[in-house]
Formats: sequence, structure tokens, C-alpha cells
Amino acid sequence: MRSVVVILFIILIMPDIANATTEYATFESFYKESSAIKWILSAVVALILAATIFFTGGTATPIVASIGSWVGGMMGLSGIAATKAGLALLGGGSIASGGFGVIGGTTLLSAALSFSTNVVFDYAIEEAITEYQYKNLVDYSKKMLTLPLPVNDSGSEKYKETIKLLSVINKEQPTFSSNNQKIIKNAIKLMQRTKDISNINDKSKNYALLSLLYFISNDYINAKKYSSLLIKYTKQLGIKSTLPSFIYATSSLYDENIDLSFITKHYFYYSIMQEPDNPLIPILFSIYLDRIFIRFDCCTYDDYLVYKNSLKNIFIIIKSNSIDNKKLNYTILLTRYIELIKLNQQKIISLATTNNKTIRNNSKTLLEINNSLNIYYNLINEANNIIKHLSSLGGNSTDRKNVIYFYNLLKKNYKKDGKRLEILIDNLKKYQENLIG
Repeated sequence: MRSVVVILFIILIMPDIANATTEYATFESFYKESSAIKWILSAVVALILAATIFFTGGTATPIVASIGSWVGGMMGLSGIAATKAGLALLGGGSIASGGFGVIGGTTLLSAALSFSTNVVFDYAIEEAITEYQYKNLVDYSKKMLTLPLPVNDSGSEKYKETIKLLSVINKEQPTFSSNNQKIIKNAIKLMQRTKDISNINDKSKNYALLSLLYFISNDYINAKKYSSLLIKYTKQLGIKSTLPSFIYATSSLYDENIDLSFITKHYFYYSIMQEPDNPLIPILFSIYLDRIFIRFDCCTYDDYLVYKNSLKNIFIIIKSNSIDNKKLNYTILLTRYIELIKLNQQKIISLATTNNKTIRNNSKTLLEINNSLNIYYNLINEANNIIKHLSSLGGNSTDRKNVIYFYNLLKKNYKKDGKRLEILIDNLKKYQENLIG
């Protein structure tokens, strides 16, 4: 009896201890209302809203639209909603930067999945040498797929007030629209008034919301700052920090100096593996991969050495027995590989056949395209490995048809085209040797 009284005393007098195991830094604590259906719908709605931008930066070819519909179907959607959501997950709103300038996601996706040997994107070495600029990275990110707005309203009074303010967001407009961004910024101002709260549970959940809102508003410096603080708090309390870990990992991609392998293996890995039943996981893969694309030049050998290990780590995460939606997640990763293959193919063609004598006569050009050819073949091998795992999952006739399409695209088109690329490189080599001779 005495022990019962002591326990009741602790619960009544020390609520922080009683609530210490409450999870308020997970995706579930922000995106799940009363049922799993609500959780999933919030993610799908966010995808569809984000996907409205993809048809302004290039029209998807029929095959790409078909694959987009297939991917959207895995999310339980149909019709145009499935196509838009599928394109969003496949990187339709992403941007590839570097020596090609800036390429819209739908344009790149269409070119990559519709094989051709023509020069679609012209590569220029001088454009590849650009200084790191945080502002440019932020500008590129504004129309990209991002995290949905929170739907769970359990928290402090100020937290509830902020969620109520966010409820007036115009759901017919994408999150990045100017009106919606104003509402989000007002919500941030409201939450900033809660910094002096002493209750560590309320303070931590408020910080979680702040980091999320900063992330959605493309302020990655503050998103990283608050997610970092929250990770420290959750460690003290012994609770999960999947949401801030994801925000921290992704926001770190905007730092001038980053260890991509480290943040992927630790923070991104943790954000997925510690909440493996999170239905937002496919979106998390897409968000993270899209931002790797804008942060690193897809076709320079040094950058390839940086991002290749992270792509392998993501593949390992997807392979894990605890992760569901493998078919969807493998496809999301596979399309990024195919885009990288396409870009390296285009770089080789552009530089090997250029009429610019300054570039054509430069020995560095030959070195560049030889490196790109190595990257090209490595990417094909890695993509084929994903296809093997994708194929092993079986599925219906549509699943098999699309897997076969990917297989033929790599084996019969891109890999076969490698011989032609080798000839182009050899021709340039002979041309440069004749200059010396």
C-alpha cells in the first residue's frame, strides 16, 4: 500500500517524470491523429500538392507518366493523383546542378527513362566550377518535395495555438506558395515566444515544431539549430528523436563543409530505422536524395566518391527486414541512379564531340570524360543490383512489366551505349595525340 502511495505522489507532484517516456520527437507524434489512415493521408496530400509544380518545368513523357502512375498506385492512389504523387517521389520536382547549369526534375526524369543517344543536356566545364552558395541551394529547394505540415495538436497551449494557425493553410496551393509561407512564418513567430518554458517536455515538443517549420520554410540553418538542440534533450530523456534526426541530416546538406557519409550513416539512418513503420519513409528517401542532387555535382569524380557511399547506405536501409514498401523505395532509389547514368552519358557526349577547341584541345577534358565513363559503368552495376532486389519481390503484371522495362533500359540501352561512348573518348584521345604529334 505504501508503495502505491509513493507512486501516486510521484505522478501528481512530478509530472515530468511520469511523462518522461512520452514520444514527442517522432514522425508519429506530429503526423498521426487518431488512426493510421489520417497519418497516411497527410503524407499523400502533401505529395499531391508538391507535385503540382512538376508540369511547369517540363512535360513528362508517356513512359514516365506511366511509371509515375505505377509508383503513385503503390501509395494507394489512382488517376492523375497517382501520376503526380509518383512523379513527386521519383524526383520530378528536384534539380540537378553543376556543369549542366540547372535541370528541372521532370525534364531529367523524362530524358533518363526515355533512352536516346542525342545530346539533350549540354555540359560546359566552366559552369561546373562554382562556389558554394547557401542562398542558391535554398532557392533551388523552394519548389522541391518537403515534409508535410503537422496534424497532431497535442502539446502545450502555445503549441495547440500554432497548430490551429497552420490549419488555415490553403490546401489547394503548394506549401511553397507565398501566402502559405506567410502563415508558416507567423507560426514560427508564435512558437518563438515559448522559449522560456521550463517544462522540458513542452519545451522539447515546441523545439521539434520549430525545427519542422523552419525546415518547411527552407530556413535550413535554424532547422538544424533547433533539431540539434532537440536531439540533445531527447538523449537526456531517453526517448526517440527520429524527426529531428531527419531534419538535422537533411539540413546538414546545406552546410559548406559536410561529411555526407557520416550524416547518412548516423542521423539519416537513425531517422528511418528507429521508426521503421513510418508510412512517410518513401517521402523521406525522396527529400534526402533530391537534396543530395543539388548539393553535389553529379558528374565530377570527386563528388561521386562522396555521394556513392551514401547511396549504398540508403540501399542497405531499404534492404533491411524492418522496412516495408520495398518495391516503392527501391524504385525511388533506382530512378536516381538512372538519372545519374544519363547525366554522365550526356557529359561524355558533350565534351567528346564539342566544337569548342579550347575544351576539345585540353588534356583535362579527356581526363574528365574518362572519369565519367568509370562513374557511368559503376552506376550501371549498382543500379542492376537494385533491379535484382526489385525483381525478387515479385508482384502483379504491371510490376513485372516495369521491372523488365528498367532492366532493358540499363542492359540493352545504357550498358550497350557504353561501347559507343568508349569510341567517342578514343576518338578524342587520337585527336589530341595528333595535336602533339
